[in-house]
Amino acid sequence: MPALSLPLIRYILTAALRDKIVITLLLMIALGASTASFLGSASITEEKELTVVFGAGGLRFLGALGIILFCCFHIRRSFEHKEVEFLLSRPISRAGFLLSYAAAFAVIAAVIAAVIMLVVLLIGAPDFGGWMAWGGSLAVEYVIVATTALFFSMALPSAAGSAMACLGVYILARMVGMLLGITYVMDNAFMVFLGYGMEFISIFIPRLDLMAQTSWLVYGVQGLDSIEYMGMAGDRINPWADFVFSKIGLGGFVLLQGIFFTALLLCAAAIDLLKKRF
Repeated sequence: MPALSLPLIRYILTAALRDKIVITLLLMIALGASTASFLGSASITEEKELTVVFGAGGLRFLGALGIILFCCFHIRRSFEHKEVEFLLSRPISRAGFLLSYAAAFAVIAAVIAAVIMLVVLLIGAPDFGGWMAWGGSLAVEYVIVATTALFFSMALPSAAGSAMACLGVYILARMVGMLLGITYVMDNAFMVFLGYGMEFISIFIPRLDLMAQTSWLVYGVQGLDSIEYMGMAGDRINPWADFVFSKIGLGGFVLLQGIFFTALLLCAAAIDLLKKRF
C-alpha cells in the first residue's frame, strides 16, 4: 500500500488555513446561522425546531459548496503553478501523492462538518441522538464530496469545469430519491423503463438524500421506518437500498457508502493520474 506523505498533508492543511475560500466559508456559516436564528424567531410556534431545520438545511449545502470550490481550485492551481510536477519529482509515488491529497481533503471535510454540527447545536435544541447521526452522516457526505472534487479536478483541465461537474453530481445525488419516487408512481411503460434505469444508476451514485436528514434533528432516528428512502408502485421497490438497510442499519449504510464511493473515486483518479505525462 502506498505510504501517505505527512509533509504533503501538512502543506495542504496549511494552504487551507490561508485560502480565502475556506475563510469566506467560515464567515458564511456564521451568517447562515444568524439568518436561521432570525427566521426561526419569526415563527409563532416551534421556534427552536424551525431554527434547527433552516440552519441545518442551508449550512449543509453551503459546506458542500465550499469544499467543492476549495478542492477544485486548489488542485487546478497546483497544476498551473507546476507544484504537482515538483511534488512528484520528490520521493513519493503517484498513488501516495493521490492518497495524501485525499487524506488532507478528508480532514478538511471532517473539520467543516464538525463546525457546522457545533453551529447547529448552538442555534437550536436538536434531538441529541438525531444530532449525532446527522453530524456523522454529514462528515461522511463531505468526505465523498471532497473525493469527487479531487477526481474531477484531476481529470478536467478547468477549475470552473471541475467544480460545475462536481456540483452537478452532488445535486443529482441529493435528488436521486425524488427522481426514483417520480418513476415509481407512473404506470406507463416508458416511465417504468426509466425507473429501472434510475435504479441501476442509483447504485453508482451516492444516496446523499438518505443521509443528514433534517428530520432527524427534530424527531430523532426512530429506525428504518423514519427514513424515506423507498418509493413504491405495486410490488416495485428500491431493492439494493432495502437490502442494505435491513442488513446493516443506518450507521452501516452511511459507512458503507463512504467506503465504497471514496474507494471507487480514488481508483478512477489514480487511473487518470497514472496516465498523465509530466
